[in-house]
Amino acid sequence: MKVAIAFIGTGKYLNFLPKYHEHIEKYFLPNSEKTFLVFTDGELNDTPENIIPYYQEHLEWPFITLKRFQILNKARDEISKNDWLVFIDADALVVDEVLEEDFFSDKPLFGVWHPCHNLGMPPHNKLPGAFETNPLSLSFVDTEKELPVVYYQGCLWGGKVPEVLKMIDDLEDRVNKDLEKNIIAVWHDESHINKYFIEQKEQVNVLGPEYAYPEVFAEHCNFEPKIVHLAKDNSKYHK
Repeated sequence: MKVAIAFIGTGKYLNFLPKYHEHIEKYFLPNSEKTFLVFTDGELNDTPENIIPYYQEHLEWPFITLKRFQILNKARDEISKNDWLVFIDADALVVDEVLEEDFFSDKPLFGVWHPCHNLGMPPHNKLPGAFETNPLSLSFVDTEKELPVVYYQGCLWGGKVPEVLKMIDDLEDRVNKDLEKNIIAVWHDESHINKYFIEQKEQVNVLGPEYAYPEVFAEHCNFEPKIVHLAKDNSKYHK
């Protein structure tokens, strides 16, 4: 099986790449052929053969995350050579073995249950949670009509090619249509992912919160980490 791993790291976020790559090679999908698509404005020297760089200028917040789907589309031809695409945030680190049969399913898309939503932490513990409330946004979720069971975190998602390419196209289009109306979703790309996964819920495999373990809230977690979302300061994984 061929899997494309997407890494977006401009500015100082490129510093996460060596350990990110090392840990994915060591622990993640050990029986698959992995290619790393690295979007950065930094220089890559003496990198492993399975890293393919794409120049990406740094965009001011929140556009570096909001424009994520447009950025990924730069690698469309390369993504098409694979069976699956996996997006993992630059500051996320695989820390335990993740086997293909545990990660993938017969559903063509996947996302990760936001650990803070899973644990009932604010703002997820009361309506409308973190869902977009602006009805003019294409990411709007009417929580009064139906409250989704899962809120997804944008740090880990993906799917089977070509279904995931359709998702990327659709969300790039929705983000740009919102921007034409001067609308920015409350949680940027994550808001759009949630709306899309609600629409496609029968097609989405829900990964547990252990795949987005928040280091800063470690004392609240009642599950063991598979992938850790690293603390910005004093992370024990980046000594």
